[in-house]
Amino acid sequence: MTLFWRPEALAILRRWGETLAALALTALGVWWALQGPGPVYWLGWILALIGAGLTWGAVQRARFTARGDAAGVIEVIEGEIRYFGPRGGGVIALDLMQTLMLSADGAFWLVESLDGTILAIPRAAKGNKALFDAFAALDGLDMPLLLRTLAQGPAPRARAIWQRRSQRLLT
Repeated sequence: MTLFWRPEALAILRRWGETLAALALTALGVWWALQGPGPVYWLGWILALIGAGLTWGAVQRARFTARGDAAGVIEVIEGEIRYFGPRGGGVIALDLMQTLMLSADGAFWLVESLDGTILAIPRAAKGNKALFDAFAALDGLDMPLLLRTLAQGPAPRARAIWQRRSQRLLT
Protein backbone atom coordinates (compact mmCIF):
# COMPACT_ATOMS: atom_id res chain seq x y z
CA MET A 1 0.00 0.00 0.00
CA THR A 2 2.88 2.40 0.67
CA LEU A 3 3.94 2.10 -2.96
CA PHE A 4 0.64 3.68 -3.98
CA TRP A 5 1.04 6.77 -1.77
CA ARG A 6 3.61 9.49 -2.29
CA PRO A 7 6.10 9.86 0.59
CA GLU A 8 5.02 13.47 1.19
CA ALA A 9 1.38 12.40 1.51
CA LEU A 10 2.31 9.62 3.91
CA ALA A 11 4.28 12.07 6.05
CA ILE A 12 1.26 14.38 6.26
CA LEU A 13 -1.04 11.48 7.15
CA ARG A 14 1.35 10.28 9.86
CA ARG A 15 1.54 13.75 11.36
CA TRP A 16 -2.14 14.68 11.13
CA GLY A 17 -3.76 11.20 11.19
CA GLU A 18 -4.71 11.38 14.86
CA THR A 19 -6.36 14.75 14.26
CA LEU A 20 -8.32 13.41 11.28
CA ALA A 21 -9.55 10.43 13.32
CA ALA A 22 -10.66 12.74 16.17
CA LEU A 23 -12.47 15.01 13.69
CA ALA A 24 -14.23 11.98 12.22
CA LEU A 25 -15.38 10.98 15.72
CA THR A 26 -16.67 14.51 16.33
CA ALA A 27 -18.50 14.53 12.98
CA LEU A 28 -20.09 11.14 13.74
CA GLY A 29 -21.26 12.43 17.11
CA VAL A 30 -22.80 15.57 15.60
CA TRP A 31 -24.48 13.50 12.88
CA TRP A 32 -25.99 11.15 15.48
CA ALA A 33 -27.11 14.13 17.57
CA LEU A 34 -28.87 15.74 14.60
CA GLN A 35 -30.36 12.57 13.12
CA GLY A 36 -30.84 10.17 16.01
CA PRO A 37 -33.96 9.63 18.13
CA GLY A 38 -34.03 9.57 21.95
CA PRO A 39 -30.92 8.14 23.58
CA VAL A 40 -28.94 8.25 20.31
CA TYR A 41 -29.39 12.04 20.35
CA TRP A 42 -27.69 12.37 23.76
CA LEU A 43 -25.08 9.75 22.92
CA GLY A 44 -24.25 11.76 19.80
CA TRP A 45 -23.62 14.96 21.77
CA ILE A 46 -21.48 13.08 24.29
CA LEU A 47 -19.50 11.54 21.43
CA ALA A 48 -19.10 14.96 19.79
CA LEU A 49 -17.75 16.48 23.03
CA ILE A 50 -15.28 13.62 23.49
CA GLY A 51 -14.22 13.98 19.85
CA ALA A 52 -13.72 17.74 20.26
CA GLY A 53 -11.46 17.18 23.27
CA LEU A 54 -9.48 14.53 21.42
CA THR A 55 -9.18 16.88 18.43
CA TRP A 56 -7.72 19.62 20.64
CA GLY A 57 -5.07 17.27 22.02
CA ALA A 58 -4.29 15.81 18.59
CA VAL A 59 -3.73 19.26 17.06
CA GLN A 60 -1.29 20.11 19.85
CA ARG A 61 0.61 16.84 19.28
CA ALA A 62 0.76 17.46 15.53
CA ARG A 63 2.12 20.98 16.05
CA PHE A 64 4.73 19.58 18.46
CA THR A 65 5.99 16.87 16.09
CA ALA A 66 9.01 17.89 14.04
CA ARG A 67 9.24 17.26 10.31
CA GLY A 68 12.12 15.39 8.75
CA ASP A 69 14.47 12.68 9.90
CA ALA A 70 17.32 13.15 12.33
CA ALA A 71 19.82 10.63 13.56
CA GLY A 72 19.19 8.83 16.81
CA VAL A 73 16.39 7.36 18.88
CA ILE A 74 14.43 8.97 21.72
CA GLU A 75 12.81 6.89 24.45
CA VAL A 76 10.86 7.96 27.50
CA ILE A 77 10.86 5.12 30.02
CA GLU A 78 9.94 5.29 33.70
CA GLY A 79 10.40 9.05 34.02
CA GLU A 80 13.66 9.22 32.08
CA ILE A 81 14.35 10.79 28.71
CA ARG A 82 16.87 8.69 26.82
CA TYR A 83 18.53 9.80 23.60
CA PHE A 84 20.90 7.52 21.74
CA GLY A 85 22.57 8.97 18.68
CA PRO A 86 25.53 8.26 16.43
CA ARG A 87 27.66 10.99 18.03
CA GLY A 88 26.51 10.79 21.61
CA GLY A 89 23.46 10.80 23.75
CA GLY A 90 22.50 10.39 27.34
CA VAL A 91 19.81 9.93 29.93
CA ILE A 92 18.13 12.59 32.07
CA ALA A 93 15.44 11.89 34.64
CA LEU A 94 12.43 14.21 34.47
CA ASP A 95 12.67 14.73 38.24
CA LEU A 96 16.23 16.05 37.84
CA MET A 97 15.56 18.44 34.95
CA GLN A 98 16.53 22.03 35.62
CA THR A 99 15.85 23.75 32.28
CA LEU A 100 14.20 22.99 28.93
CA MET A 101 15.37 25.11 26.01
CA LEU A 102 14.99 25.18 22.22
CA SER A 103 18.17 25.72 20.20
CA ALA A 104 18.53 28.88 18.13
CA ASP A 105 17.85 27.04 14.85
CA GLY A 106 14.91 25.16 16.42
CA ALA A 107 16.36 21.74 15.55
CA PHE A 108 17.33 20.60 19.06
CA TRP A 109 15.83 20.37 22.53
CA LEU A 110 18.43 21.39 25.10
CA VAL A 111 17.68 19.67 28.39
CA GLU A 112 19.77 20.63 31.43
CA SER A 113 19.87 18.55 34.59
CA LEU A 114 20.42 19.76 38.14
CA ASP A 115 24.08 18.75 37.99
CA GLY A 116 24.68 20.97 34.95
CA THR A 117 24.73 18.23 32.29
CA ILE A 118 23.15 19.37 29.03
CA LEU A 119 21.62 16.84 26.64
CA ALA A 120 21.00 18.01 23.05
CA ILE A 121 18.13 16.01 21.54
CA PRO A 122 17.25 16.44 17.85
CA ARG A 123 13.57 17.34 17.51
CA ALA A 124 13.16 15.10 14.46
CA ALA A 125 14.79 11.96 15.92
CA LYS A 126 12.81 8.73 15.90
CA GLY A 127 10.47 8.56 18.90
CA ASN A 128 10.09 12.34 19.26
CA LYS A 129 6.35 12.05 19.90
CA ALA A 130 7.06 10.59 23.34
CA LEU A 131 8.58 13.90 24.43
CA PHE A 132 5.19 15.65 24.25
CA ASP A 133 3.83 13.70 27.21
CA ALA A 134 7.15 13.86 29.05
CA PHE A 135 7.34 17.64 28.75
CA ALA A 136 3.65 18.02 29.62
CA ALA A 137 4.38 16.29 32.94
CA LEU A 138 6.83 19.03 33.97
CA ASP A 139 5.44 21.11 36.82
CA GLY A 140 4.51 24.59 35.58
CA LEU A 141 5.24 24.03 31.87
CA ASP A 142 3.23 26.41 29.69
CA MET A 143 2.32 24.19 26.70
CA PRO A 144 0.85 27.06 24.62
CA LEU A 145 4.15 28.95 25.08
CA LEU A 146 6.07 25.87 23.95
CA LEU A 147 3.92 25.51 20.81
CA ARG A 148 4.21 29.25 20.02
CA THR A 149 7.98 29.06 20.38
CA LEU A 150 8.11 26.11 17.99
CA ALA A 151 6.01 28.00 15.45
CA GLN A 152 8.29 31.08 15.52
CA GLY A 153 11.15 29.32 13.77
CA PRO A 154 14.84 30.28 14.07
CA ALA A 155 15.97 32.91 16.56
CA PRO A 156 19.27 34.67 17.30
CA ARG A 157 19.88 32.52 20.41
CA ALA A 158 18.49 29.54 22.30
CA ARG A 159 15.11 30.14 23.96
CA ALA A 160 14.11 28.98 27.42
CA ILE A 161 10.78 27.15 27.53
CA TRP A 162 10.69 25.93 31.11
CA GLN A 163 12.78 26.26 34.25
CA ARG A 164 12.40 24.46 37.56
CA ARG A 165 11.09 26.66 40.31
CA SER A 166 13.69 27.16 42.99
CA GLN A 167 12.65 25.95 46.38
CA ARG A 168 13.85 27.77 49.45
CA LEU A 169 14.61 25.85 52.57
CA LEU A 170 12.80 26.96 55.68
CA THR A 171 15.23 27.78 58.44
